[in-house]
Amino acid sequence: MEKNTKICNCCGRIIGQEEYVHIEKVWGYFSREKDGQKHVINLCEDCYDRLIRNFKYAPEILETTELI
Repeated sequence: MEKNTKICNCCGRIIGQEEYVHIEKVWGYFSREKDGQKHVINLCEDCYDRLIRNFKYAPEILETTELI
């Protein structure tokens, strides 16, 4: 598999040209077990939608007028 190939961490599907969520988190001091680790996560739109349905508080959604 190509190094730049994006895979959804939840369902394992290859993410092509579609939109997806990319999260990077560097854990600092006082995390429970992850101090100094960087976690990188990609979620396809379907998995993102499934995930946020389980949130106690929905994400804030703001409209943008320019799409880049």
